[in-house]
Amino acid sequence: MQLARHTSDELDAIRKFTVPTLANAIETFGVIPTNEGYCNSSMHCHFPHLPMLVGYAVTARLSTDQPPSEVRPGIIEPDYWRWVAAQPGPKVAVVQDIDNPPRGAMWGEWNSNVHKALGCVGMVTEGAARDLDGVRKLNFHFFSTAILPSHGYGAFIDYGGSVRVAGLVVKPGDLLVGDMHGVLLIPPEIPLKELAEVAQKIDHLEGEIFALCQSKDFSVDKLAELDRSVAERWPKPTGAERTLRTI
Repeated sequence: MQLARHTSDELDAIRKFTVPTLANAIETFGVIPTNEGYCNSSMHCHFPHLPMLVGYAVTARLSTDQPPSEVRPGIIEPDYWRWVAAQPGPKVAVVQDIDNPPRGAMWGEWNSNVHKALGCVGMVTEGAARDLDGVRKLNFHFFSTAILPSHGYGAFIDYGGSVRVAGLVVKPGDLLVGDMHGVLLIPPEIPLKELAEVAQKIDHLEGEIFALCQSKDFSVDKLAELDRSVAERWPKPTGAERTLRTI
């Protein structure tokens, strides 16, 4: 099995934050927020009660609108399973249904149980999901752009390459986080512990605003004064490692 590029301590450092807080923190590294850095609003989190999804992408594409043929044969699934099993964890299955709209749901109890056994903590698909009641019991994250009752002509057609899910291009090994707000890609050059430190500072600064707004001593003048103070203390891009770029 390949080695993950982060330690468990580094991954744990970002788990306690929400996806929006991490998105705010990423901006302080000079990353301009664009819709290429996260899934768009067509992606839905089906189990928002679960802790935040954190994992490395294992990718595949599938088709649900027609059976495999000589022109578009299905893969040998045990080969795909062995590939997934060999990737570093924690893993997130990121799957693109090439049919638009999807004609079936490949992601239900079957593939959720299989992929959890292979070390995945959830799945993200541009495509359909089903068996939500059964999968809920697995504590397995489910993100999809559709829900359908049937698997259609579901078949995996390839794996291990770049995929596009809800506008986000994902490569094998990309680090993803997800919660009720959506799915975000963590740029590989950002140190996770430093990202967590910035996120913590952002949470603290926002907390000052929230506390004042909920206080009996609230006034517009006090809010304006605190807003200026928070803006002055808000983390800003610093250092050579925070070169302005886009994701």
